[in-house]
Amino acid sequence: MRSYLDRWARQLVRRGVRSGLIEGSNLWLSIGAIAWLFRFLSKRPSPQVSVEQLRLGESLIVSHVPAPPRSRRARKKAARKAAKLEQRVARQQAKREASRRYRRAQAKAALVEAERQAKAARRQARCSKELDAAAARSLPGVATRKGMPRRRREPRGAFGAGPKARRG
Repeated sequence: MRSYLDRWARQLVRRGVRSGLIEGSNLWLSIGAIAWLFRFLSKRPSPQVSVEQLRLGESLIVSHVPAPPRSRRARKKAARKAAKLEQRVARQQAKREASRRYRRAQAKAALVEAERQAKAARRQARCSKELDAAAARSLPGVATRKGMPRRRREPRGAFGAGPKARRG
């Protein structure tokens, strides 16, 4: 239905321009102006209204996303604007990366990250050693540094002679 009205209004605008402006008829000029105004006002999107009750735990986010440009000229303008913005951001990023402050901040961040990784590695190694020690204590005959069973040494006799030397 809307397309028929739009087509009808478009024909009236054409005829109003042709008969009103070119031929000089004030009646058709006013009809064309009214039809143009009708088309212009009908293109505006009507506000969307929704009435619902929210249940417990539900939330509502209200945002505005601009409509994409309709005409070719507006699309080109939006593309140029986006390209210019992207170029400006890239220039600012390059300028920031060239500064000493940025390099110092990057070096500091890298140092902090390296320290964090080293600390995590030490923690991991300590945990694995403790797990190995606990496993060794639970299994007989497995030796570890802390829980290693010590070999008993025989007391040595005079001049370093062992127990076999004394017997003989």
